[in-house]
Amino acid sequence: MPDQDTFIPKQDRRRQAECPHCSNRVAMSLRNLRWIHPELKNPGPIQMPGQHVEEQVWSCDFCDMAVVELYSVDRLPSKPKNVRVAGEHKWTLISRVWPAQEPRPLSPDAPDKVRDLFLEAGRAEAVGAFRLAGVGYRSVVEEICKERGAAGRNLHAMISDLARLNVSQSVIDGFHEARLLGNDSVHNGLEYAPDEVADVAGLIEEAVLILYVQPAERQRMAAARLARRTAHGAGAGSPQPSAP
Repeated sequence: MPDQDTFIPKQDRRRQAECPHCSNRVAMSLRNLRWIHPELKNPGPIQMPGQHVEEQVWSCDFCDMAVVELYSVDRLPSKPKNVRVAGEHKWTLISRVWPAQEPRPLSPDAPDKVRDLFLEAGRAEAVGAFRLAGVGYRSVVEEICKERGAAGRNLHAMISDLARLNVSQSVIDGFHEARLLGNDSVHNGLEYAPDEVADVAGLIEEAVLILYVQPAERQRMAAARLARRTAHGAGAGSPQPSAP
């Protein structure tokens, strides 16, 4: 746990988020912020309309570890417009600087091509390229549908056909969410919020758990029981070791 004396006192802003250090969804407190572009400075209470890039330092209220993020900030004109002072601010996450954001891995039980596509999408998500990540996660779903043998003229039909292959409705619904995310990203230029993209990635991870990981684990456990049963049977008629 870091030395509390080294921390800048908490500011008023707080949020709920998953801490990348302890993985708990907890309250996080803003410790410090500063502008880093177009100039390096600590902002005052009164600002003019415009744009800047801002570095924010947050701390987890559970483990006290720091999280550093970069945001693009639009300082919107206030109302009435004859007052040349910024009113509302709009923050857009650019990237997490610390701790480094790692691409999302998938279990080795998933097919190699599914894992490769998911890793590529995760890399895009990690650097804040959320439209590219949306397209990538859509590609993951399409590959899973092909691997499972789903039929259809388009991805919507292929996802719906998974019901014929005894895929649960919750997985199908999650795949449709990923399809819409990708469609909006590539066709409509819509960029979803980071947590919305992360949620779709989580839906795919859950689907991979159900479709690939759990069946593989059951097969491994069945093989282990068979091996134990076979070894026990082979040793049943063997002479017992003599007493010393």
